[in-house]
Amino acid sequence: MQPDGDGIDWAFVAVASTTRLGYNLSFARMGCRRPVRCESAKIIANLGVTAVRNLSLAGWIWQSLVACMVMALGAGVAAANESLTESADQLAASVLIHRDAWGVPHIEGPTDASVIFGFAYCQAEDYFWQLEDSYVMGLGRYAELYGDKGLKSDMINRAFEIPQRSQADYEKMEPKIKESCEAFVKGVNYYLEKHPEVKPRLIERFEPWQMIAMGRQVILEMTFGNTGQSKDHVPTDFKAVADAGKGSNAWALSPSRTKNGKAMLFINPHQPYYGFGQFYEGHMKSGEGWNFTGATFFGSPIPTLGHNEHLGWAFTVNNPGIGSAWRETFDDPANPLNYRYDKGYRQATEWKDTIRVKKKKGMEEREFVFRKTHHGPIIRKESDTSYIVANIGKFYDALLSRQNLAMVRAKNFAEWREAMSMLEFHIFNTVYADREGNIFYLYNGIVPRRDPSFDWSSPVDGSNPDTEWKGIHTIDELPQTLNPPSGFVQNCNQTPYTVTDDGNPSLGDYPDYMVRERHDDKRRAKVSRMLLREMKDMEFDSWQKACFDTTLYWAVVELPALARLHKELETSHPDLAAQSKPYFDHLMNWDRKVHIDSTQATLCIAWYEQLYGDVYRSETLQRQFIDDPSKKFHALLTAAQGLTKVFGDWKVPYGDVYRLQRHANVADFFQIPFNDKESSLPSAGSFGPLGIVFNMYFTPSIDIPLVKTIKKRYAVVGASYVSAVEFSDRIQAVSLLQYGESGHADSPHFFDQAKLMSQMQFKPQPFYWDDVLKAAKRSYHPGQQDEKKLAGELGGE
Repeated sequence: MQPDGDGIDWAFVAVASTTRLGYNLSFARMGCRRPVRCESAKIIANLGVTAVRNLSLAGWIWQSLVACMVMALGAGVAAANESLTESADQLAASVLIHRDAWGVPHIEGPTDASVIFGFAYCQAEDYFWQLEDSYVMGLGRYAELYGDKGLKSDMINRAFEIPQRSQADYEKMEPKIKESCEAFVKGVNYYLEKHPEVKPRLIERFEPWQMIAMGRQVILEMTFGNTGQSKDHVPTDFKAVADAGKGSNAWALSPSRTKNGKAMLFINPHQPYYGFGQFYEGHMKSGEGWNFTGATFFGSPIPTLGHNEHLGWAFTVNNPGIGSAWRETFDDPANPLNYRYDKGYRQATEWKDTIRVKKKKGMEEREFVFRKTHHGPIIRKESDTSYIVANIGKFYDALLSRQNLAMVRAKNFAEWREAMSMLEFHIFNTVYADREGNIFYLYNGIVPRRDPSFDWSSPVDGSNPDTEWKGIHTIDELPQTLNPPSGFVQNCNQTPYTVTDDGNPSLGDYPDYMVRERHDDKRRAKVSRMLLREMKDMEFDSWQKACFDTTLYWAVVELPALARLHKELETSHPDLAAQSKPYFDHLMNWDRKVHIDSTQATLCIAWYEQLYGDVYRSETLQRQFIDDPSKKFHALLTAAQGLTKVFGDWKVPYGDVYRLQRHANVADFFQIPFNDKESSLPSAGSFGPLGIVFNMYFTPSIDIPLVKTIKKRYAVVGASYVSAVEFSDRIQAVSLLQYGESGHADSPHFFDQAKLMSQMQFKPQPFYWDDVLKAAKRSYHPGQQDEKKLAGELGGE
């Protein structure tokens, strides 16, 4: 990221002093190891706000599930100074971890605490680097690792007082939550104790309240844009790639459309392949009565999407009105902290905080002064008297781990819906299916109730009492549909009013502020409905194939219309028609699907980029092609010429260009050292805006002579954890991670599943414990052996 102005592109307002303070500010409560001496401060003004969405930088966002490390929200664990060894040894002795051929952990224990302890140990064992990275971000210490690039994340963290509030709120949590989350931190610390060769970068010992902080930061990174304020947190050249991280697909098919009369579920979050948003797969069986398999972000105590023996669910990122922004007026000359409210004033709270920023040599300590009103923290300055504050519904009250545990225990739709009615998940379209044949869609969100006469898409007048929130909408007041007549539901991040053909929620039944994307019907959703409505007598094998469908909706719909336009060009622009004919004829001789050997798919994507500008997110044709449709074929010529320039020919097999390549220990995907000379695999995944189920987003080709040349494009966001489930009498399920279970480059499970992804195949997902034991390649207790030995003994397939 390039600094601007005073050297930092600040994330939000910190109103500051300019005096030398010369006192010590203890950061012990923020996880720092020593007091920080505050030497100077800087006036910060007109700071833009950012929410990091599903991508690392933490950007990407989450899309798309993102969402899932947020399930650790509210999950504090064990007192920091508590002796760990004895109780951790007892937990370790009670837990058995069974690693299958793909390195996926299947964890069994007599209690919830024991399997959570085991799950934490496995996460640390497979990728401690990423787990610690996520916690550092939650502590508001990202700049200590990444310098100025991490400062925005730390600024918004400190403005919302995440470290301070999390440490205090942990003490108020109910015993069951404390017990469960204590086990998670014990599992991580036990791993470090048993592996002294692993050197943390910042956090040498994990503490209970840090889980709360981590979860709240992920919530903030994923949802701050829902306040309507700026979320420009990534470099401009890559912002569109980052925004792609909010995508996901989810389908449910009713028994009326399947051959054996059983419901089916497709789980397909599109998350970043690097940073806090990447998924980790695990299977947990607790002696307290639940057995659940699925995936989550590193740092979460329980998988947050997947299935048990009765039911399952998938999430996609939505955009509900969970937050608001207010304009506060500070115009009292007698007291600069007074802001207008009703017929008088209220007084804001102001505090100082210090952020340590990594420099080329050592650390720089910067002090800031933050301010908040009763509405929330100041996040932007408009003028000397006008400031914008923002807040998110139930930001400090929601305990996602509490709801998550209730969901995995549910045995039927009524119990599961009761768990969802707790409204501890701030966002997510939710698609559900079960063994009783129910399918269900919910536009989930913690949406504050408010006066609909105001325009909540912009900051409202904070001095007007009528702009106060008036409670939270209940689950019954959110858009949803149960067992629609059409026999399917799907959501691909589009409006909740187009989830099926017959039985959709009605737009007129809900306030505009509740659904921010109410008119957005994405092509991924359109191609999904097109495929689902044709499914009859569906079998599980066919369902799995549909999960990797590569039909391009744009090509299906637009190429016939473009053929008519090209025919007209033969009369109106004969030279242009003749020049473009070889390329257009090539596209017309095509099944409109992406194949790794398809040269038409490569040309189609290149043409789309010319027509729509930013292929990563745009579904809107650029204006010049609307005003003069003939220019569309000039764009085709440009696309073909561009391919020739980069690859030496305009007929380039898709799989030669679009690739899978993995690198270890990179949180910021803009810094990933992709290299055409290193090993990679072809991918048939493609960009969501064209309308495709098998969705991936790739880096652009780079050609800077004598500086950097990367011709191939490498996947960084998209289909990550993918699972297909059939809710038959004995559940059938398959799954896949885009790379592999381990984050260690020397592990056989670092890139083994990428081969399956390249071939568009699933791996088996053993669920019943007799199948788990048959599939186990190694069974062990936590701490029984070191990671390198374990990786060597598991040995792949």
